[in-house]
Amino acid sequence: MASDNLTQHNLNPEAEIRIEVPANVTCTLILQEGSAEIFGAEIPLRTPIELTGKVAVFTWHGCALGISHEDKLDMIYESAETDANVCFVNAHAQLEAMRDAAATSDSAEANHTNNGPRVLLVGPADSGKSALARTLTAYAVKLGRTPLLVDLDASQNMLSVPGTMAVAPASVDVFNAESYTHASMMGGSGASMPFVLWYGSEDCLSNEDLYRAQVKKLASVIEQRLGGDADMRASGIIVNTSGCIEGAGYDYLVHAIDSFRIDVVLVMGHDRLYSMLGTHFAKTASEHKTQDEDPAPKLIKMTRSGGVVARDSAFRRATRAQSIKRYFYGDMVLPKATETAPTPSPQRQFSPSLAEVSFSDVKLYEVSRVSLSASLLPVSSAQATDPIQLEEIEPASVGPNFTKKLLAVCHPTSVESYARSGRARDLYLGGIAGFVVVEKVDQARSSFSMLSPCVGSLPSTHFLTGDISWME
Repeated sequence: MASDNLTQHNLNPEAEIRIEVPANVTCTLILQEGSAEIFGAEIPLRTPIELTGKVAVFTWHGCALGISHEDKLDMIYESAETDANVCFVNAHAQLEAMRDAAATSDSAEANHTNNGPRVLLVGPADSGKSALARTLTAYAVKLGRTPLLVDLDASQNMLSVPGTMAVAPASVDVFNAESYTHASMMGGSGASMPFVLWYGSEDCLSNEDLYRAQVKKLASVIEQRLGGDADMRASGIIVNTSGCIEGAGYDYLVHAIDSFRIDVVLVMGHDRLYSMLGTHFAKTASEHKTQDEDPAPKLIKMTRSGGVVARDSAFRRATRAQSIKRYFYGDMVLPKATETAPTPSPQRQFSPSLAEVSFSDVKLYEVSRVSLSASLLPVSSAQATDPIQLEEIEPASVGPNFTKKLLAVCHPTSVESYARSGRARDLYLGGIAGFVVVEKVDQARSSFSMLSPCVGSLPSTHFLTGDISWME
């Protein structure tokens, strides 16, 4: 990109520029001199980076930036109020001390003393939890750590599409400045494959039993993963949560703390939540003194960034749509300049394909809660004791409103387990192989036309559905 297309910005040390990019607008950033970072990930020098959503570019030592299409941005301004960045790096330093202690402890110990920090981020919506999670992960990766990043926010998931919960190992190849400018770090980015569970809704309170079961499953997967990797175990886990902090949402936080055996809770600028958790930990502290259990977590109040702003429903919808689009089409990238195209335009990495699947080959399931008491359920049913049920949907019965539905493709091993056991949990806790979008329901041909990120046959034709749709 030619320099005359860029607006120049010179940032002083410990300053940042905050950029809000509207949907369907392309904005390019180039670091021309100095050093800077996006959510803790260093920006490569003189390399174009495509920005989306709300982004803050911070510099510790000063830098010169070039930014394109400023006239199309919702907002762009510089700020020297960056106390939150200092708070974040101090928190990182404390976590690093815990990682060092874990790495040097006796590896033969079987208790929590040789585990790295298990960190949970809590706070209301639009408090900066996701930004902090990304920053702490990036700082850890820069020092050669391999923490696991967990996202329990089904409405705006960093690691997958909306309607999911996921865990992924951090690596320098994935957690870089360009990945961090996007709403999602999954899909076309070439990210390490996360373990993803399909919740099926943007509302974390829509199915409490399912949410709790999937948190437990993620915790179990993490324990298995850490058990065979000393470096990853010492690096610890970083858990992002949703903005639901009242009522059942608060109970979710306590459930996650217990399930993941959290030892550090970072509270994003919310005094009431900080007090509630402090009271809860104080009540349980005496029990931990007499029982062989992990001690109560350390509670730390974090400074909220001045760049955090409330996101309205329209912006959230646009962000979710961008996340799904990126899963299928990949990142926006700038092709190399050529003689015929000296200033190439950004383009998507991938071209998804259409797969036609016959009704007779498809199994559609919707996850639901049991509305009858256990005494009224058939005793012979393999699902009778499970509070979460799978309702099979006949493909021929779906109408036009099924078009544009996002479906989760069940993993083949999960399908096999479900066929043997008949237990619903083998599907809804088995992990997802990927996602498709229903482009067309052809009743005349008795088939679905589905948008798929891969070419060829799908991993399986067993799908979980929910209330997530996507319109390009």
